[in-house]
Amino acid sequence: MSDTEKNVMPATEKPSAETKKKTKKEEKSFEAALARLNEIVTALEDGSAPLDKSLSLYEEGIALVRFCSEKLDAAEQQIKVLTRAENGDIVERDFSTD
Repeated sequence: MSDTEKNVMPATEKPSAETKKKTKKEEKSFEAALARLNEIVTALEDGSAPLDKSLSLYEEGIALVRFCSEKLDAAEQQIKVLTRAENGDIVERDFSTD
């Protein structure tokens, strides 16, 4: 079965809210999430949104913070540090925050 066939749902089957949420999360880039998070912070700091809307924005913001944190953790795992050994050779090692 091709990737296209796997992602196509029968016309009678509706995607669940969880499927829609997962698809949106997978498509979101770190930069887009960070921009949306900035919009949410600005809206919450403004204080003009009703309580229900503020709570909704807060929940969305928490989800975005988690998403961005996961992306940053994954990027950190990919970073390699080049150092010069005592003998002058260049050595590659994993990045460490220690």
